[in-house]
Amino acid sequence: MAIGHKAHKRVNLGSKGSFDVKRGGLHEALGIPQDKKLTAAQKEPKPGDSEHVKRMKASAKGFAAMKH
Repeated sequence: MAIGHKAHKRVNLGSKGSFDVKRGGLHEALGIPQDKKLTAAQKEPKPGDSEHVKRMKASAKGFAAMKH
């Protein structure tokens, strides 16, 4: 998929750089329907989580704290 596709979102951190986020990726990884909100407990890393899922959860916690 191209970066401009609506399934991806570009996150710009200014001087710290930027990265792409696949919308709904964490919901998909956790098996939660898109229309359900993730709870704070679901965003906490679990011992069996892969490194990728742990990073996605950390990003989700940060996005939730942002004013947007």
